[in-house]
Amino acid sequence: MAGIEFFDVDHTLTRRSSGGRYVALAMKRGVVPRRLLFVLPWYSLTYRLGIFRLRAYEDGFPYLGGLSRSTLESLARESFEATLKNDLFPQAIELVQELRGQRRTVVLATSSLDFIVAPLADYLGVDGVLATALEFKDGVCTGRLEGVPMFRREKKDRVLAYAATRNALPAECGFYSDSIYDLPLLESVGRPVAVNPDIRLRRIARARRWPIMDLARSRPAR
Repeated sequence: MAGIEFFDVDHTLTRRSSGGRYVALAMKRGVVPRRLLFVLPWYSLTYRLGIFRLRAYEDGFPYLGGLSRSTLESLARESFEATLKNDLFPQAIELVQELRGQRRTVVLATSSLDFIVAPLADYLGVDGVLATALEFKDGVCTGRLEGVPMFRREKKDRVLAYAATRNALPAECGFYSDSIYDLPLLESVGRPVAVNPDIRLRRIARARRWPIMDLARSRPAR
């Protein structure tokens, strides 16, 4: 089969936010200001409630401006080993391994930053990563984004473009996600799978008879 299996990351493969884990470690190391401790819960809450404003993401990450790529990548590796690795759902690891054993192409498609999920991608041995990227000049982060965030329709467009370059039809592809924000992409592939879905996505998945996987409960559900 020529199709591709695409996976969201946060709350799909991992119990917690990869970005949240990363920023928490960066604060601990004194790399970013501790005032972010009061901002992160608000971002998390608005995201889970479905009222997250994309503009907040499009403004970039000014508190990372001036940091070298090597520093950011080193923190990402440390964050993965210290926390994110333990956040992985065992069933998610098994699923990725099973698909790779079937010689399926597996790609991460996430709104998280590319260097944050890079260690996870290496650990899982996936074939590619589509993610939000920061702008760097001479190896130093500007705090701005390179392009636009991998969010909602942008994620759909980039995933379908990636599939097209590999001669994979959308009907042959699968996408696994927890979030209502990913509905445009879920509706565009032949195998949409709701993984640990939020309330709105669960309702839609049930109505459309999409597979539902509740990994935290260690068993598939419908």
